[in-house]
Amino acid sequence: MIGIVATVIFSNNPDPAPAASPAPASSSPRSEPSAPSSPDHASAETESPTATPKPSASPSPGDTAPADTDLTAPAGYGDAVKTMWGLAPAPCNQDEQQLVDLDDGMSRVEALVKGDLIGVAKDPGGAELLYWPDSCNDSNNYRLRALPNTRVGLLRDGLPKSFESCEAASRTGFGPLALLDSYDREGRGFVEGAALCSVTDQGAVSMALIENIDDSSNEASVSGTLYVWPKKS
Repeated sequence: MIGIVATVIFSNNPDPAPAASPAPASSSPRSEPSAPSSPDHASAETESPTATPKPSASPSPGDTAPADTDLTAPAGYGDAVKTMWGLAPAPCNQDEQQLVDLDDGMSRVEALVKGDLIGVAKDPGGAELLYWPDSCNDSNNYRLRALPNTRVGLLRDGLPKSFESCEAASRTGFGPLALLDSYDREGRGFVEGAALCSVTDQGAVSMALIENIDDSSNEASVSGTLYVWPKKS
Protein backbone atom coordinates (compact mmCIF):
# COMPACT_ATOMS: atom_id res chain seq x y z
CA MET A 1 0.00 0.00 0.00
CA ILE A 2 2.82 2.40 0.87
CA GLY A 3 4.51 1.61 -2.47
CA ILE A 4 1.30 2.40 -4.39
CA VAL A 5 0.87 5.81 -2.66
CA ALA A 6 4.49 6.74 -3.36
CA THR A 7 4.04 5.85 -7.02
CA VAL A 8 0.92 8.03 -7.32
CA ILE A 9 2.64 11.01 -5.64
CA PHE A 10 5.67 10.67 -7.92
CA SER A 11 3.51 10.48 -11.06
CA ASN A 12 1.64 13.66 -10.08
CA ASN A 13 4.87 15.68 -9.80
CA PRO A 14 6.63 15.42 -13.15
CA ASP A 15 10.08 16.87 -13.59
CA PRO A 16 10.01 20.58 -14.56
CA ALA A 17 10.48 21.29 -18.24
CA PRO A 18 14.10 22.14 -19.12
CA ALA A 19 14.81 25.86 -19.30
CA ALA A 20 14.89 27.25 -22.83
CA SER A 21 18.39 27.86 -24.10
CA PRO A 22 19.12 31.49 -24.98
CA ALA A 23 19.10 32.29 -28.66
CA PRO A 24 22.60 32.49 -30.12
CA ALA A 25 23.89 36.03 -30.38
CA SER A 26 23.78 37.37 -33.87
CA SER A 27 27.08 38.09 -35.49
CA SER A 28 28.06 40.15 -38.43
CA PRO A 29 31.72 39.49 -39.12
CA ARG A 30 33.60 42.11 -41.06
CA SER A 31 34.04 40.99 -44.63
CA GLU A 32 37.39 41.17 -46.33
CA PRO A 33 37.64 43.14 -49.58
CA SER A 34 36.90 40.75 -52.43
CA ALA A 35 38.65 40.49 -55.74
CA PRO A 36 37.38 43.16 -58.15
CA SER A 37 34.90 41.90 -60.71
CA SER A 38 35.66 42.06 -64.41
CA PRO A 39 34.81 45.50 -65.82
CA ASP A 40 32.52 46.17 -68.75
CA HIS A 41 34.84 46.02 -71.70
CA ALA A 42 32.57 48.22 -73.73
CA SER A 43 33.65 51.25 -71.72
CA ALA A 44 37.09 52.74 -71.32
CA GLU A 45 36.71 53.02 -67.59
CA THR A 46 34.51 51.21 -65.08
CA GLU A 47 34.18 51.22 -61.36
CA SER A 48 33.81 48.03 -59.36
CA PRO A 49 34.02 48.72 -55.63
CA THR A 50 35.10 45.81 -53.50
CA ALA A 51 33.01 44.49 -50.64
CA THR A 52 34.65 46.82 -48.17
CA PRO A 53 32.50 47.55 -45.11
CA LYS A 54 31.60 51.08 -44.19
CA PRO A 55 33.98 52.75 -41.77
CA SER A 56 33.02 52.38 -38.12
CA ALA A 57 33.48 54.72 -35.23
CA SER A 58 36.63 54.74 -33.11
CA PRO A 59 37.27 51.19 -31.81
CA SER A 60 35.30 50.27 -28.72
CA PRO A 61 36.89 48.60 -25.65
CA GLY A 62 35.81 45.23 -27.02
CA ASP A 63 37.40 45.95 -30.41
CA THR A 64 40.91 46.89 -29.41
CA ALA A 65 43.83 47.71 -31.68
CA PRO A 66 47.04 45.64 -31.72
CA ALA A 67 49.32 46.07 -28.71
CA ASP A 68 51.87 48.17 -30.63
CA THR A 69 49.22 50.53 -32.01
CA ASP A 70 48.40 53.89 -30.42
CA LEU A 71 45.22 55.39 -31.89
CA THR A 72 45.43 58.67 -29.94
CA ALA A 73 44.35 61.56 -32.16
CA PRO A 74 46.34 64.82 -31.93
CA ALA A 75 44.76 68.26 -31.92
CA GLY A 76 43.11 69.07 -35.22
CA TYR A 77 42.20 65.46 -36.01
CA GLY A 78 39.21 63.28 -35.15
CA ASP A 79 39.30 59.87 -33.48
CA ALA A 80 40.68 57.07 -35.64
CA VAL A 81 38.05 55.42 -37.84
CA LYS A 82 38.47 51.69 -38.45
CA THR A 83 37.65 49.83 -41.65
CA MET A 84 39.36 47.35 -44.01
CA TRP A 85 41.48 47.63 -47.15
CA GLY A 86 42.85 45.16 -49.66
CA LEU A 87 44.49 44.44 -53.01
CA ALA A 88 43.63 41.71 -55.49
CA PRO A 89 44.66 41.38 -59.16
CA ALA A 90 41.92 42.47 -61.54
CA PRO A 91 41.03 40.18 -64.47
CA CYS A 92 43.72 40.88 -67.05
CA ASN A 93 41.67 41.25 -70.23
CA GLN A 94 42.30 44.89 -71.07
CA ASP A 95 45.28 45.56 -68.79
CA GLU A 96 42.89 46.32 -65.93
CA GLN A 97 44.39 48.01 -62.91
CA GLN A 98 43.10 48.52 -59.38
CA LEU A 99 43.09 51.87 -57.57
CA VAL A 100 42.73 52.08 -53.78
CA ASP A 101 41.59 55.13 -51.83
CA LEU A 102 43.16 55.18 -48.36
CA ASP A 103 40.53 57.61 -47.04
CA ASP A 104 38.05 54.73 -46.75
CA GLY A 105 39.69 51.57 -48.14
CA MET A 106 37.45 51.51 -51.21
CA SER A 107 38.88 50.38 -54.55
CA ARG A 108 37.85 50.35 -58.17
CA VAL A 109 39.01 48.71 -61.37
CA GLU A 110 40.00 50.81 -64.34
CA ALA A 111 40.07 49.15 -67.76
CA LEU A 112 42.60 50.61 -70.16
CA VAL A 113 41.95 50.98 -73.87
CA LYS A 114 44.32 51.09 -76.81
CA GLY A 115 46.66 54.02 -76.45
CA ASP A 116 46.44 54.22 -72.65
CA LEU A 117 49.67 53.89 -70.71
CA ILE A 118 49.87 50.86 -68.42
CA GLY A 119 50.58 51.79 -64.82
CA VAL A 120 49.20 55.31 -65.19
CA ALA A 121 45.77 56.33 -63.89
CA LYS A 122 44.00 58.85 -66.10
CA ASP A 123 41.71 59.87 -63.25
CA PRO A 124 42.98 58.84 -59.79
CA GLY A 125 39.75 60.13 -58.23
CA GLY A 126 41.36 60.56 -54.81
CA ALA A 127 43.09 57.14 -54.81
CA GLU A 128 46.58 56.78 -53.36
CA LEU A 129 47.61 53.29 -54.53
CA LEU A 130 47.78 51.67 -57.97
CA TYR A 131 48.05 47.90 -58.55
CA TRP A 132 48.65 46.98 -62.19
CA PRO A 133 50.24 44.38 -64.52
CA ASP A 134 53.10 45.31 -66.84
CA SER A 135 51.39 43.02 -69.34
CA CYS A 136 48.63 40.43 -69.35
CA ASN A 137 50.94 37.59 -70.35
CA ASP A 138 52.24 36.68 -66.90
CA SER A 139 50.63 37.11 -63.47
CA ASN A 140 54.13 37.43 -62.00
CA ASN A 141 54.51 40.98 -63.25
CA TYR A 142 51.92 42.76 -61.11
CA ARG A 143 53.27 45.93 -59.51
CA LEU A 144 52.10 48.14 -56.64
CA ARG A 145 53.07 51.76 -56.12
CA ALA A 146 51.85 55.09 -54.85
CA LEU A 147 50.21 57.29 -57.43
CA PRO A 148 52.02 60.48 -58.48
CA ASN A 149 51.43 63.56 -56.33
CA THR A 150 50.43 61.49 -53.30
CA ARG A 151 52.10 61.06 -49.93
CA VAL A 152 52.57 57.36 -49.19
CA GLY A 153 55.33 55.50 -47.37
CA LEU A 154 56.02 52.23 -45.58
CA LEU A 155 56.05 51.92 -41.78
CA ARG A 156 58.22 48.89 -41.07
CA ASP A 157 57.28 45.95 -38.90
CA GLY A 158 58.41 46.35 -35.30
CA LEU A 159 58.12 50.14 -35.24
CA PRO A 160 55.41 51.73 -33.05
CA LYS A 161 52.23 52.38 -34.98
CA SER A 162 50.75 55.77 -34.13
CA PHE A 163 49.60 58.98 -35.76
CA GLU A 164 53.05 60.54 -35.41
CA SER A 165 55.03 57.57 -36.76
CA CYS A 166 52.60 57.06 -39.63
CA GLU A 167 52.60 60.73 -40.64
CA ALA A 168 56.41 60.66 -40.66
CA ALA A 169 56.51 57.42 -42.70
CA SER A 170 54.18 58.91 -45.31
CA ARG A 171 57.00 61.29 -46.31
CA THR A 172 59.33 58.48 -47.40
CA GLY A 173 57.62 57.62 -50.70
CA PHE A 174 56.60 54.26 -52.13
CA GLY A 175 57.92 53.26 -55.56
CA PRO A 176 56.96 50.24 -57.70
CA LEU A 177 57.04 46.90 -55.87
CA ALA A 178 56.83 43.45 -57.49
CA LEU A 179 54.17 42.14 -55.16
CA LEU A 180 54.47 38.46 -56.03
CA ASP A 181 58.26 38.51 -55.55
CA SER A 182 58.83 37.56 -51.91
CA TYR A 183 62.49 38.68 -52.10
CA ASP A 184 61.46 42.13 -53.31
CA ARG A 185 58.75 42.35 -50.65
CA GLU A 186 61.04 41.36 -47.80
CA GLY A 187 63.85 43.56 -49.03
CA ARG A 188 61.54 46.57 -49.08
CA GLY A 189 59.93 45.69 -45.75
CA PHE A 190 56.51 44.99 -47.25
CA VAL A 191 55.72 42.14 -44.84
CA GLU A 192 52.92 41.15 -42.50
CA GLY A 193 53.17 43.45 -39.48
CA ALA A 194 54.21 46.51 -41.49
CA ALA A 195 51.83 49.26 -42.69
CA LEU A 196 51.35 51.61 -45.60
CA CYS A 197 50.89 55.16 -44.35
CA SER A 198 49.51 58.15 -46.21
CA VAL A 199 48.41 61.74 -45.86
CA THR A 200 45.43 61.60 -48.20
CA ASP A 201 44.00 64.17 -50.58
CA GLN A 202 41.44 65.00 -47.86
CA GLY A 203 44.17 65.76 -45.34
CA ALA A 204 43.54 62.62 -43.28
CA VAL A 205 46.36 60.44 -41.97
CA SER A 206 45.73 56.77 -42.80
CA MET A 207 47.48 53.63 -41.64
CA ALA A 208 46.83 50.50 -43.72
CA LEU A 209 48.07 47.52 -41.70
CA ILE A 210 49.50 44.64 -43.75
CA GLU A 211 47.94 41.69 -41.91
CA ASN A 212 47.68 39.05 -44.62
CA ILE A 213 49.70 38.42 -47.80
CA ASP A 214 48.56 35.49 -49.93
CA ASP A 215 50.73 34.46 -52.89
CA SER A 216 49.74 30.80 -52.94
CA SER A 217 47.87 30.91 -56.26
CA ASN A 218 50.56 32.59 -58.40
CA GLU A 219 48.86 35.90 -57.72
CA ALA A 220 49.47 38.13 -54.73
CA SER A 221 46.65 39.62 -52.66
CA VAL A 222 46.92 41.73 -49.53
CA SER A 223 44.41 42.64 -46.82
CA GLY A 224 44.32 44.24 -43.42
CA THR A 225 42.80 46.81 -41.08
CA LEU A 226 42.77 50.46 -42.07
CA TYR A 227 42.82 53.21 -39.45
CA VAL A 228 42.09 56.77 -40.60
CA TRP A 229 42.48 59.95 -38.52
CA PRO A 230 40.23 62.48 -40.29
CA LYS A 231 41.31 66.09 -40.34
CA LYS A 232 38.87 68.39 -38.60
CA SER A 233 37.49 71.22 -40.70
